[in-house]
Parts: sequence; structure tokens; C-alpha cells
Amino acid sequence: MLSPEEVQRRMEELEKQRALKRRKKQRKIISAIILLSFGIFLMVLTAYYSYHQGLTTVDMKANDEQRLNVLFIGIDQKSVSGSRADTIMLVSLNLKTGEAGVLAIPRDTRVYIPERNRWDRINAAHVYGGTQLVAKTVSEFLGVPINYYIQTDFEGFSKIVDTLGGIEIDVERDMQYDDYAQGLHINLTKGLQVLDGDKALQYVRFRDSLGDVSLVDPVTQSYGGRIERQRKFVTALIRQTLRPATIPKLPKLVGQIWDTVETNIPWNLALKLAFSAEEFELSKMTTAVVPGNSDTINGAAYWIPDRDKLETVVNMVVYGKEPPLTVEVLNGAGVSGLAGRVGEILRQIGYDPIRLSNADHFNYPVSQLIVGPNVDLDQVKRLSEVLEAEIIVDPKRNGQPDITLIIGKNYQI
Repeated sequence: MLSPEEVQRRMEELEKQRALKRRKKQRKIISAIILLSFGIFLMVLTAYYSYHQGLTTVDMKANDEQRLNVLFIGIDQKSVSGSRADTIMLVSLNLKTGEAGVLAIPRDTRVYIPERNRWDRINAAHVYGGTQLVAKTVSEFLGVPINYYIQTDFEGFSKIVDTLGGIEIDVERDMQYDDYAQGLHINLTKGLQVLDGDKALQYVRFRDSLGDVSLVDPVTQSYGGRIERQRKFVTALIRQTLRPATIPKLPKLVGQIWDTVETNIPWNLALKLAFSAEEFELSKMTTAVVPGNSDTINGAAYWIPDRDKLETVVNMVVYGKEPPLTVEVLNGAGVSGLAGRVGEILRQIGYDPIRLSNADHFNYPVSQLIVGPNVDLDQVKRLSEVLEAEIIVDPKRNGQPDITLIIGKNYQI
């Protein structure tokens, strides 16, 4: 039988053995936690390194869809049910070439909404069926598939601009306006400046005498009004986003912006686009407004789209097709009605003459195609073969029309 002293000693030894086992077990647990944490860290580091070194893990060129069409919708307030869309723009991205197109759609554009069995303003689709109906209506109106949408309100828009660090804009004029009912106060001064979120919102919401949109010059197809400022702002926004200093921040910015928008773009695709932003170039971006003119029908003001010209614009912005060159036709041979007859021939081969008139005199022996230095000469050469006209490049020529055709006496009627 063990004495009390021996019992006490053996109990102490047993307790030491148990303590040693506990310490070993704790060390194993701590080691496992450290290894797991280090493994997760390595995974994150590897992913981050892969994204920023060559982008091999997010190659957008491997995407099955060459074109990605995203509808951008701006509304007044998310909390207000049945609100009309204030801004509607279609952004088309070519994932293989880095080309991008932005088509601004005036909110008063008159379209047919099948779900309502009626003609109405396109922004009313948001009242009847929200974002989904707006996307469906725009898709049917333009005849193009819309893959995704992004919707934000004025507050979200302001936060996005602040997240990007402001947008540099050359404000074309002083802008002052107060609407106490809406709580809208605009106070901008003319000149080049960086607009924060609040100032940017003032810029895109300001409406002058031209209203939302107006056909300023039918000859050159120039538009003015608030939608033109919005288009100008979108260009500046993209320019800011594609700056070398901004591109590395985009993945982080995506996370910050995510909560300010409503979208059906998958998170992984948003990250892919952010990491692939450097593939898109501002020089490859085309912007346009739905062509048309304002009119009043049954007492309601609408923007009436020009369907023929709209097809050309959609081909240019969405599908990247070169638009036909603009042409003015001048009669330089003195034959009555000659400019009109040649104009009709041009329409048959895909051109839309913007002006038919007489030249400064009727003694041109040979037809001439006068163009500026930036015009695609391949298109001009094909036209010169049809018309048997010589090509004259004027280095000082700039702007519309692209081609001045003077019909000479050599033209065979």
C-alpha cells in the first residue's frame, strides 16, 4: 500500500503528463490555424498577382460573347415607386477589339410599348414595368440584344463620381438654376474644373433653352441640350476611369460602387471588366444620340426618331460598322436637275446626300470629290470610280460634310 507521500507524488506526475498532452494539442491547433491562415493569404496573394500580372486568369477575349450590351438607367430616387427614367444610355463593349459605343436615348423618345398596347415616351416604361420593361423596350426599339443593366439614382451617381475622385469637365457656360420644390440648386461657373459628385449631378441635370434634346443643325446632324452634356460627361467619366492611375484601383472601386447601383451583372463579370479596363481605349469609343427631331402629338411633346438614320447609328455604335460618308452634291455642269439625279444615284448605293445645290460656276470640265485629310480615302476612291471624278484633298478642310461632290461636264447623264 502506497504511503500518502507516494500517492501525492504520483498524482503530481500524472498532472504533469496531462498538462504536457494539453500543451502538445494546443500547439497542434495553433499550428493548424497558422498554416490555414497562411494558405488563405497565399491564395489571395496569388489571385491578386495573377490579376495584375498579364491578366491571364481573366482574359476577356476568351468570352463567348463578342459584344456586351449594358443599359444604363438613371432615376430620381430609388425609394419613389413608379418613377420615370431620367437618363437612358446603351453602352456596347467589344470584348475582343476593345472598342466601345455609347448611344444616348432621349427620355421623351416615342416608342411602342407592347405591354401597354400604346405609343408612349420611352421613360414611361419604367413606371409600367421597372428596369426589366425599360430594357425590353429599348432592345425592341433598337433591334439589339441587351445583356445586362445598371440602374442608379441621383445619390448613387454622386457617390460614384466621388469614389472616382471627381471628373474633369470643361463647363461650357455659367449655370444657375433653383427649384425649391425639388430641392434642386445648380450653381456652376464656366471653365475647366474637376467636379465632385454634387457638382457633377448639377452639370448633367441642368437644362437650358434647348431642353432635353434639340436638333441644332439638320445639315450637319448636330444635337444640343441636356442629353449632349450627359454624353459629354460619360466620355469624361470613361476617360477618368481609363487613366493609368485609376485602372489599378478599379477592383477596389467596384466593391465601393456595388452598393450604389442595382444591376444584374454577376460579381465575377464586374471584376473581369474592371481588371480588363486597360484593353479599352478612348480613341476606340463612339458616341451618338438617337437621331430625330422634336414634335407634338395630341398635345404631348415627343422626340421622334428618324428610323433610317437610326439604323446607321446603331450599326456604328453597337456593331462598330463604319457609317457612310456624308456628301453634298453641287451642279458644276449647268445641266438642269443634275444634282438631284446624281443624289438619287448616291442613295441607291448607300449614301444620303445632305445638300443638293449649284456650284459657284458651271464650267467644271471634270467632276471633283473634295475631302479633308482625315477622310477614309478607300471609300472616296470607290466613289470616284463610280462617278469618274478626281479626288482633291484639302488639308484645311475639317467637319461636315465629309465630301463635296462637284459634278463636271465629263459626267455621263
